[in-house]
Amino acid sequence: MIAASARPLLTLPELARLAGGDLAVRAVPEGAAAREAWLKSGIDGVSIDTRTLARGDLFVPLPGSRSDGHDFLEEAFRRGAAAALCARARHAALAGREPGPLVVVEEVTGALLQLARRYREGWPCALVGVSGSAGKTTIKDLVAAVLATDGPTLKTEGNLNNQWGVPLTLLRLRGEHRAAVVEIGTSAPGEIALLAAVSLPNAAVITNAGTAHLEGLGSLAAIAAEKAALGFALRAGEPLFAGADSPRLIAALAGVKARLVTFGLARGAAVRPERLEDLGPEGSRLEVAGFPSLHLRLVGAHQVRNALAALAVARERTLDPRAVVEALAAYRPTPGRMEVRSARGATLIVDCYNANPDSTAAALETLERWPGARRRIAVLGDMLELGPQAAALHRETGARVGGSELWAIGAHAEDYAAGARGEVRDDAGSGSGAGHAKRPPGHAKSGPPPRGFADFEALAAALRDALAPGVVVLLKASRGARLERVLEGLEREV
Repeated sequence: MIAASARPLLTLPELARLAGGDLAVRAVPEGAAAREAWLKSGIDGVSIDTRTLARGDLFVPLPGSRSDGHDFLEEAFRRGAAAALCARARHAALAGREPGPLVVVEEVTGALLQLARRYREGWPCALVGVSGSAGKTTIKDLVAAVLATDGPTLKTEGNLNNQWGVPLTLLRLRGEHRAAVVEIGTSAPGEIALLAAVSLPNAAVITNAGTAHLEGLGSLAAIAAEKAALGFALRAGEPLFAGADSPRLIAALAGVKARLVTFGLARGAAVRPERLEDLGPEGSRLEVAGFPSLHLRLVGAHQVRNALAALAVARERTLDPRAVVEALAAYRPTPGRMEVRSARGATLIVDCYNANPDSTAAALETLERWPGARRRIAVLGDMLELGPQAAALHRETGARVGGSELWAIGAHAEDYAAGARGEVRDDAGSGSGAGHAKRPPGHAKSGPPPRGFADFEALAAALRDALAPGVVVLLKASRGARLERVLEGLEREV
């Protein structure tokens, strides 16, 4: 039941029914006409934050570590909320003095998920779920770009890929949308299966199964099984696009009922380049059967894999090949994701939005292959959410730096440096399955010895001295490390 533009997204009775709650108000308007008009009123959007709430929104008061959203119900209605969810336990203190229409439910997050699923059931078009250890946000954007060549397409905005973000995305579906691309993330076992059951994809893209969220999932086998859950959520015959360059993922998909379509650089991939040219800072040029030559303006071989996923979806949907290639050629990276900048004549590859051993290895490969560089510097900060194996995985990543200079900062700076010095211990891959560094343990990297920095001020000062024409610097870390702070002021200097 996707609302038409002439009526609210959901009327108040529809909202209560879909959320599985009871509509509670202080008073119902008197008179048949006024009561009927009130019952036909409803919500036009959904918000979980009173600071960004728009007039006519449903306010969803989520519990938090520091405060409970129920404490902001009155503020939400002052800001123009049309209704709000409310946990039954909290409504007892509000009965008879509700600040506005409340839909009383047993538990707010569960009600939001139920509301989103039931709402999504009324939307009949193609919904592509996207997941994976690395690259899912870029692939989500690229897939949305190619689908948009055939009509209005909804996609996940920002990083709204969890138990709150996915339902918020689904509740943005409208009748005019011809397709949707929904990013599905995870940090604990079972989360992808849950979110797939809510979003009901009829196609899916799984990028790979690596080491991201090792802390929450425990092992690489568990990570692969968690990512594969999206494929197992599809019905028989529905298309499942999977990264052929991730053998662990392909193995985890054994027995899936969906129709498997592989993409990547691996020889056996169903969608792979017939020709591929690395253009360095200008991206890549590739030729794929059925499409015109594509100049992809994203740097790195991993971005080629991301584009191949979008081409696989486009081929499945029989989209106009020329329009698809034009859409991919026009795409530019999200700020902070393998974004090429310049400062003092040097080239900066800024990839500080997220980091795990797999995405960092891909970024280091891009740095190593950067053409025309007379000096290459890998500035690495902490990779988060790796659990007990964090130190070992940082050492293994340090061992991958190759001929570039390694500059490290953060709690794992010494682990990076130890790996670069060839001190990757025998237990480095224990439980991680990641013991595949570029150099065997005990073999130090070529080039200058690694440098560690105690704080951002010292790192920024060293960068200021190093930046010059011909210098290429990679900045790579998890978002929580805030490594991009070292650039403050540098890019404004002449």
